[in-house]
This record gives sequence, C-alpha cells and structure tokens, in this order.
Amino acid sequence: MAKSLRTLEKVQELQHRLAGRSKSKPQQRFYSLWDKVCRKEVLWEAWQSVKRNGGAGGVDGVTVEVIEATGEKEYLRTLWKELKEKRYKPLPLRRVWIPKANGKQRPLGIPTVKDRIVQQAVRLIIEPIFEAHFSKVSYGFRPGRDCHQAVKEVVKYLNWGLVEVVETDIVDCFGSIPHGRLLKAVARRIADKGILRVIRQWLKCGVMEGRQFKETTAGTPQGGVISPLLANIYLDALDQLWKKRKMDARRGANAQMVRYADDLVILTDKNSKEAEGLLRETLGRLELKPHPEKTRVLNAKVSHFDFLGFNFRQRKNPRTGKWFCLLQPSQKAQRNLREKIRQTTASQELEDVGKVVREKVNPILRGWVNYFRIGNSSRVFNEIQNFVRGRILRFIRRRQKRSGMGWNRINGKFLYGTLGLFYDYRILWTSRKVVA
Repeated sequence: MAKSLRTLEKVQELQHRLAGRSKSKPQQRFYSLWDKVCRKEVLWEAWQSVKRNGGAGGVDGVTVEVIEATGEKEYLRTLWKELKEKRYKPLPLRRVWIPKANGKQRPLGIPTVKDRIVQQAVRLIIEPIFEAHFSKVSYGFRPGRDCHQAVKEVVKYLNWGLVEVVETDIVDCFGSIPHGRLLKAVARRIADKGILRVIRQWLKCGVMEGRQFKETTAGTPQGGVISPLLANIYLDALDQLWKKRKMDARRGANAQMVRYADDLVILTDKNSKEAEGLLRETLGRLELKPHPEKTRVLNAKVSHFDFLGFNFRQRKNPRTGKWFCLLQPSQKAQRNLREKIRQTTASQELEDVGKVVREKVNPILRGWVNYFRIGNSSRVFNEIQNFVRGRILRFIRRRQKRSGMGWNRINGKFLYGTLGLFYDYRILWTSRKVVA
C-alpha cells in the first residue's frame, strides 16, 4: 500500500509540473513526452486504473484476471520494453453492440487490456497539458468535474432568468470526428512524434466484428480509455469560438453554454436564434452537425427539457410569485429504472428474496437515488418506493406460490419483517428531504 501511494504521488507530481508549464506557456509545444509515458510508475498507475475499471478482454482474449494470474509485474516489464524499443503496435478493437433505450444499437469498440494500459499512460501525461486550457463550460469526462456540476449550472442560469433555451446533441460525435483535423488539434500542443504516432495508430487500427476486419476512417475509438479526452480536445474549438465571439458576455448575447461531451444546452434571455445559428455554423466548420430530432429552441416557462437525465421546467411560487427551476428525474430515467427493477425481480426461480434485494435491488436503487438526490425528487422517490415495494411483494408471492394474494391478506408481521430486514428503506426515505 505504501509503495502504491508513493507511485501515485510521483505521477501526480509529474502531472502538476506539466500542467503548470502548460498554463504558464500557453503557446509552447511539448516535445519530450514519450520517455514520461515509459516511466515505470506511470505504467503501474495506468495498470491500476485499468484493473479498477475491469471490463472484458479485446480481440486477443486476454483479460485483467488472466494478467493477474500469470504475473502483473512481468507483464508490465515486457510492455515497458516494447514501449522503450518502440515495438508497440495496437490491435484492432473488438466490436460489440449496446442496445439503446429507443430500440436501436450503439457500436462500442473494446481495446485489448494492453492497449487500454498504454492509452491510460498516454492520457496521464497529455491530459494535464490540455486540461489547463479547457473551457469552464465543458464538464464531461474531466478531472474534478461531473454531471451534477453541469446540472447545477443550468439551474443557476434558469433562476437568473435565462429561459430561452437551445438544447441539442451532436450526431454520432465520437464516430464522426475526422482523424486529420483531430491530429492537428493534438499537434498544436504535442510535438512528440512518439505520442502522435501512437494516437494515429489507435485511430486507424480498425475493428473486428466477428471474424471480419473493418477499417476506421473517422471517429475516436469509442470504448477506449483515451477516447473522451480526444473528443474534448476536438470540441474545445467550439468552446473557444463561443468565448472569442463573446457570446457569453452579459452585455452581449448573454448566451451561456453548458456542455457535457456531445450533449449541450444554451441558455439566454435574448434571441436564442442567434445562438442556434452560431452553434450550427461552428459545428459545420468542425464537420459535425446537431441531431435533427434532439435539437429544440424553447422557452422554459412554457415548455420543459431534459439534460443529463434530469428534467428542467420553470414554475412560479404561489406564495412569492417568483419563478424557480423545478428539477426532477426525467420520465425516461424513471422508465429505465422501473424496467431494471422488473427484470431483476421477474425471475420465476425460487431464489432467496433477501439475497435478491440485498445484492441486486438495493445497489440499483442506491446508485439511482445518489445521482438524482440533488433535485426536487421527493414525489418521484415516493412513487418509485411504492413501485419497488409492489414488485417485492409480487416476488414474495411467487416464491411462496400464493397467487392472487392482495396487500391486506399478507401477514403484516411477516411482510414488514421481511422488507425491514432486507429492503433498505433509508435509500429512498432519507432522500425525500434533499432539494436542489
């Protein structure tokens, strides 16, 4: 443990030096970085991060568990030699398809564990250089920033009266970024040929779908460790142009952008058409385009909108007459949670009800409630609690083979004793008091 802490401190100290140098010299390019990627403490920390995240293996079939069983130190020593001698070459991604809520499928490319380790090592070195100059309007996949901060920023602007809203989503952002322009964006700060070469190899490595190999001509390796950073580097041009045009100036357009990766909203108290026009123009320059079905211009006092799983709508306080932002879990988020609970409690097998609730239901609820606790969610939490209670009752009835039994016919002592022992009411009950 002490050795791991010392290794982490060395890596963090290196990152702080790189960030400080980048911030003090914003026009300087960094030439000598590959030797830092090859440092043993950087590779060790990259391996630890990959091991914590877990995940499936790539096209070579090697998993984290296999590396641990065969000896992680020897594996990293071999990888270190490959990097030092510049013999490292990434393998194609393993293509899998992830179902989406609308019934469609999203392609995901899974790199090998070795490639994930090297990507994480490169990310540890180059991220501080770019992070020092990223715009404050960007919240996605950045250290020290998260969804809650982005959501609270939107609430702040709505409460300020910026109720003219442009909401949009970039069409296939991760799969549409042109490789040439992305590499030019990286090369504005990174001049090390080793770094640029390996990033180019990751972009061009292709995918294996079954036994068929397909080339990749555009997009970042979605599913890869470094993919979010590359997307942020490319989309930073949008944030910087927004600032250069002074679109966020209070005496100007006063159009405040909040972006989380490829999802963004623009809030203003003036004509939102101007903001939408500049957004479309800038995305066109980047060879990207807003999603036609997810782009809307609206007034938050008349309509409502969703962002990062939350629903935003303006309401007037009946006592004071002032407008405020009502923040709740979106209908889509509620439907997804109910579907997960249904699937979890739909088994016809005679499983132990306590084990199902403890190991499956409670973790789902705990994660969902922790995410949506910052909103005005007490009513929704009560509805979810009643829904979950009903599902567990049905589960108990199926387990006891006592079909058709209603609420009042179940022995109260058994019912509340069972639920009190296994179902953590506090997950939802304590969250009723939490408001934005």
